[in-house]
Amino acid sequence: MNKKVVGVVAAAVMAVIGTVILVVFVRGAEDRALEGEELVTVLVTEQQIPAGTPAAQMEDLVTTEQIPAKIAPEGVVSDLVQVQGLVNSVDFLAGETLLAGRFVEPENFNARRGSVEVPEGLLEVTLAMSQEQFVGGIPTPGDKIALIVNGDRVDFIPQNSDPLAQGASADDPTLVDTGLSLTKIILQQALVTNVQGNPLPEAPVSGNAEDRVAPASGSILVTLALDGPDTERLLYVRNSQTLNANLHMALHNGDALVTSEGISVENIINPEAPVG
Repeated sequence: MNKKVVGVVAAAVMAVIGTVILVVFVRGAEDRALEGEELVTVLVTEQQIPAGTPAAQMEDLVTTEQIPAKIAPEGVVSDLVQVQGLVNSVDFLAGETLLAGRFVEPENFNARRGSVEVPEGLLEVTLAMSQEQFVGGIPTPGDKIALIVNGDRVDFIPQNSDPLAQGASADDPTLVDTGLSLTKIILQQALVTNVQGNPLPEAPVSGNAEDRVAPASGSILVTLALDGPDTERLLYVRNSQTLNANLHMALHNGDALVTSEGISVENIINPEAPVG
């Protein structure tokens, strides 16, 4: 019996020693891997933080970590001073790295937090856009918007190999890629049901300029209520790298617009030229 007890104790001691050696080895490997790397400090959440929580109340809810600068996301927050006076625009999950683009002024959060009831029969679609893609200001729930896209003419015209071209002749001149760009309103009077994110500040609200980090590009999320065809049209554009990069949103609270087949360089130079 004594030999068994001694054996169990010895096994336990060996297990503890093995664990210690493994931890030391792993830490040493991490240190060697980071040797020579430029490191940045980031704040990471220790638990879920509900949207609308002031940054000043997050001190005990986050911890600091060191990560290589080359893999750090754009707009990382290394000190809560960078987002002083702001609140998080979305819920933070445990283990999430804080990004400046997810903080907004309290009044912006309150204005955009409310959602609008979706009319029956419509779908909700969310798209992320950079501030440069908004024309005339960033919408709030309840606004209506139009989407305008710029791209190569060939992106808008069915090709003769496309089954949706409905038997168009290969000799049809409209099927020729002229290399010209075309600008077209693809959607109008779309209802905005929710907006999340923060526009780039024109100037620091408080503190020095270096104490504030500009939100990352593409941090503004706009949710629209669309019918089936408009949803398909928007997703087609979003899945086209060229068109997606040249998609713009404009506030549109008036009557329906009279649209053309698209404006190209011919119409800019000669307004009498046929559109499209």
